[in-house]
Amino acid sequence: MTTSLHLPGHADEALAGPGTRVLHALHVAGWVATERFEVWGVADAGTALALLQDDGLVRLVKSPRGELYGLTPDGTQRAKDLLAAWRKDASPEERSGARSALAGFEAHDSSLKHLVTDYQRQGDGIGEKLAAFDADAAAAVDAVGAAHPLWESYPARLRSALDRVRDGDTAYVTSPLVESYHTVWHLAHRDMRLLCADLT
Repeated sequence: MTTSLHLPGHADEALAGPGTRVLHALHVAGWVATERFEVWGVADAGTALALLQDDGLVRLVKSPRGELYGLTPDGTQRAKDLLAAWRKDASPEERSGARSALAGFEAHDSSLKHLVTDYQRQGDGIGEKLAAFDADAAAAVDAVGAAHPLWESYPARLRSALDRVRDGDTAYVTSPLVESYHTVWHLAHRDMRLLCADLT
């Protein structure tokens, strides 16, 4: 079976495919439950996962958190190859846009770390503080979403987490078990650094 992960022409076209988005999500996040792939832009993850398993690129494990998918060594290499192909084929404008988005995002990274540390020590007022941070970082976050197809889900995911915090669900501040604000921010940062590695 094939997952159609070869790269005809410009890499962005192939990077939009569901199999490739599954590989990329696993490359960034490590282990992912089937229902969590939707936030990565994969509507029918089951079909893509079955094909990727048949190709020996993805494996399934049963854990205390339920069934989780992760990459095999061959899957990790394929995910790296896909990003390398994009870096090779990207135009100077695309390269510049990706680097600028990463720099703009990183300008806010230490502020979020301080906010989370203060929240873990004090435990109050997080809704207003996180909303203020989000407003301050909004332009940078939107630039990330616009800079590359694989990053387009991050602005909505961050704002969804913020909405949950405002509604009183503080698990959405930092918990790694849900799409919390800090978790999504960390994934976006890792995602950008993976794509921008060796990007000149």
